[in-house]
Parts: sequence; C-alpha cells; structure tokens
Amino acid sequence: MVSLGNKANVSHDEYNALKAICASRNGDNFIRMSSSELGNLISVSQQAASRILIGLEKSGLIERKAMGRSHGVNLTESGLAFLYSEMAELSNILGVNEDTTIKGIVSSGLGEGRYYVSKKPYVIEFTEKLGIVPYPGTLNLKIPPEWESTLRMLQAREGILINGFESDDRSYGDVKAFKCLLKDTPCAAIFPYRSVYRDVLEIISQDFLREKFHLQDGDEVVVHFTSKN
Repeated sequence: MVSLGNKANVSHDEYNALKAICASRNGDNFIRMSSSELGNLISVSQQAASRILIGLEKSGLIERKAMGRSHGVNLTESGLAFLYSEMAELSNILGVNEDTTIKGIVSSGLGEGRYYVSKKPYVIEFTEKLGIVPYPGTLNLKIPPEWESTLRMLQAREGILINGFESDDRSYGDVKAFKCLLKDTPCAAIFPYRSVYRDVLEIISQDFLREKFHLQDGDEVVVHFTSKN
C-alpha cells in the first residue's frame, strides 16, 4: 500500500492506474478511458480496472464524467499531489534531490501570507526555525505555467514544520516552510499544510522586499531553494 500523509492508502494497482491516467492526460482536460483500456495499460482484468476506477473516484483522487457513450477521466488536485509526493519521497530516498530555482511574477493581492505573519505564535516559530523575524507582509509571486511542475515538486518536499496553534475562538493550522534566497537575501516560502494547490509562491523575509529591490507588479524574480529543505 502507498500512503500520503493523512490520505487514504492506495493499493499497488491503484497507484499504477494513477500513473497511467497521468501519462495519458492532456493538460487539465478529461481523457476518454474505458475500464478495458485501463486494464490493458496496467495488466489487470476489465472488472478489476472498473473497481479501481470506482475506488479512486471515491477517494477523491480522480474524477469521471460521461462523454457520449463512454466516460472521461482525469486526475484531481489530490491525485496530482499524491504523485508529486511519491516523486519527492523517492527522490529523497535515492538521494537525487537537487537545488531548485523558481521564477515568478510579482503580483498584488494573491496571497494569504499576511495572515500568518500577523499572528504572534507563527512569528515565534518563524524566528526560531527559520531565523527570520518577518516583515508584516509577504512578497506574492504568480508562477507561470512552465514553472508550475517545479513549484509542485517543491511543495511535495518535507520542508520545515511551522506548528499551528489554538486560541480561544479557533484553531490555526500547520504551515510548511522552505528556506530560500532572493537576490542573496535570506527568505522563506510558506504553504499551509491543508491548502489546495495554487500557482502562487508567498515569500516572507525580515525585509520589505518590494521596497528593498524596487519591485513592482509584473517584475520577474528568481527564487533559489537548496535541496536541504
């Protein structure tokens, strides 16, 4: 069985089915794939393939819809996250993690990072674990499509756990952080653990990065991450 965090376990055949669907997909579009066709791809019977598709749909890893007399299938965000997490885990086991560079476009109003740097318990964790007393705001970067795969791989890594906390009125979730450099300035990218994938990179720093580097919306910046995160 293959597992991903708190997600349901996935059998060997289901795992192979996810890979086969991913290999056959065309962007975000549904692909026509019958249970017989899937069975041929992963070397199981049509009946077994049908049960696999039903199970994956119930687990939220794929979605299906009618396409004429046949059915279309596609991976959900959870399905994609599963495969990227498996890839990241294998890379870590095999020792093939490499330093990562991601390019992004400076954009306003895309992130939620200001929320995290405004809460004292998070700030204490950022200071202790990242060595950053964060400026009360984030630099938000919109990630172009050609860099989204790299962003997904980064998010799938283990990262540095920033613990959530509870207050009188609600609970605040864990955050995953990755140390990085922007123009040789120490920074960190932050991701809520339970968030749905978004093509946005939020950067915290002790500096007001927009002012320090005279950045404006539309400017392209390069962020460097080491494999040690």
